[in-house]
Amino acid sequence: MRLQNALPVGTLLLVLVGCASDQKPVTAPAPFQAAPQSKSEPAWVSNEEIPDGLAAVGSAQPNVMGDKAMMRTTAVANARTALAGKLKVRVQNMFSQLNQQVTVASAQTGAKPIRSEAMNRVQENVTRQVVDQELAGTNTRYTWTDPEDGTFYVFVVLTKESMDQAMASAAKAQIKKEIAQGEVALNTALDKLDAAIAASAKPAN
Repeated sequence: MRLQNALPVGTLLLVLVGCASDQKPVTAPAPFQAAPQSKSEPAWVSNEEIPDGLAAVGSAQPNVMGDKAMMRTTAVANARTALAGKLKVRVQNMFSQLNQQVTVASAQTGAKPIRSEAMNRVQENVTRQVVDQELAGTNTRYTWTDPEDGTFYVFVVLTKESMDQAMASAAKAQIKKEIAQGEVALNTALDKLDAAIAASAKPAN
């Protein structure tokens, strides 16, 4: 009879449970995680600020000739161009400080104010002289080649001591030249020069 071949109900349940236990549990897919960056660039590539002077980063792409010397020359030239802009700002800050201090001193003593043409002339000459002199004296502190694309980076710096000396020397010479030509009011600027140079190095609030 057909009923004799049927499995008992208890046995059938055990078979079904055993089959279910053989199935692997379904798990949710792991969340996507981005691959870690393989590029390990040094911090100075994206942060040019240094406590002991001015710095700038220059870079150069690989060339078809594979000339690494040319890449270095190009990178240094780019860094010096950027450094020239920063140096001009530093000199402008010095004269801004000098103008403020001279204006206050003149108001307190009743001295004759300095003609703006004379001060502008001094600033232009000092800026040109300091930039030309200091860029010739830059030094390379770090270099790095990107292992991914071969870009060459260079970190060029000017020390604070060198900048201060250059600004003081150039400014004193130009101010004395104007005084000798009759701009005697610049004597006050000569007295305030050291303080203006020191104040120009401090970051603006």
